[in-house]
Amino acid sequence: MESIGLEPIRDLLVEAYNTTMGEGCTPETQQSIEDFEQNYNVKLPAVYRELLLEFGACNFGDPALYSVKELNWAYPEFLEVYREYEKEYELPAELQPFPIGGFGEGSIAILDQNSGKVLMLIHDAGELPLREIAVDFNELMTMLAESAVWVQEQMK
Repeated sequence: MESIGLEPIRDLLVEAYNTTMGEGCTPETQQSIEDFEQNYNVKLPAVYRELLLEFGACNFGDPALYSVKELNWAYPEFLEVYREYEKEYELPAELQPFPIGGFGEGSIAILDQNSGKVLMLIHDAGELPLREIAVDFNELMTMLAESAVWVQEQMK
C-alpha cells in the first residue's frame, strides 16, 4: 500500500489546527518519534508519523489521536489487549494493527498497515470486535478536521 501522505488535505488540516480545538497541539520532534520506535522496535505508520511531525496529535473528537507521550503508555497496553482479543476472537490474520488513538468509551482506533483502513477495536465487544471507521487515514482526518472547523464556525 503506497501512501500519498497528507498533501490532499493539508489546507483543511491547517484550518482545523488553527481552531480553538487545535490550540495546544504541538508538533512532535523527530527525536521523540525515533526514541519511541527504538524503545518498542516498531515503526509508526508513515502518514501518522507525518501528521505528528507537522501538526501534532489532535483531540478534535472521537477518536482523539495519540501523541508520542501517550503512545508510550498506550502502545504496550494495546499489545496486551490485542493479544487477549486474538485469543477470544477470530481476527483477520493479515491485519497489521497500530494504535493511533482512543475513543471516550475505551475503544481503540487502529490503523491497519496492510489495507490502510482505520478500524475501531471495540471495548467490551459482542460478536464482532472490529468496525471500519474510515477507508484510510486521510478520510479519518478529513472527518475530524471538518468537525473542528464546523464547531469553530458555530462558535462565531
